[in-house]
Amino acid sequence: MLVAALGLVALTVVVVRHEAVGVLDGTFRDWVIAHRNGALTHVMVGATRFGSTPSLIVVALASAIWLTRLGRRGDGLLVVLGAAGIFLVGPVLKVFVERPRPSLSEHIVFVNSWSYPSVHSLNSMVVLGLLVVLALRGRTGRARAVVASVGVLLVLLIGFSRVYLGVHWPSDVLAGWLVGVLWLTICFTVANLMSGNSGTSGTVPEE
Repeated sequence: MLVAALGLVALTVVVVRHEAVGVLDGTFRDWVIAHRNGALTHVMVGATRFGSTPSLIVVALASAIWLTRLGRRGDGLLVVLGAAGIFLVGPVLKVFVERPRPSLSEHIVFVNSWSYPSVHSLNSMVVLGLLVVLALRGRTGRARAVVASVGVLLVLLIGFSRVYLGVHWPSDVLAGWLVGVLWLTICFTVANLMSGNSGTSGTVPEE
């Protein structure tokens, strides 16, 4: 958590003082945009739609209902509260930093808001992160590896899609991931404390 916090602070300071963040926002982003093609664009548009706030609200609510039906009400509540919190935090951070998006001429999808951090990256990290960690409970070996790999790949794909579609700087995506890691840490720390106080183990994954 400390590493993520320090990285986020350093990144934010650089973004506030300078519009671009070196090679990350220059060379890497230019390379991504230069390698666009029709088939890949369809994949990226699909990924960015899946990572949108409305889509993730549906995912979070459906997962919470499913967990509750399984008798895991604590886990369901954790998903709802963790997701709801981050859906509110993201827009506030954007207004606080007020970073303009890349040039409109490079946008493949329409976006009209501040750029930093990427809410798609932030929300997907939190919602999918919550679900992946909870899904790992009771699983071992190959099943754990598959669940974790799918979650990581989806988060990376959604974040990459924002750069590919020209609507975010790479540092926006990185910031979203860092904030997401911090939020996940807070969520599971609070859940662990609440579980300990109540004498149950409802929402915290096994070590």
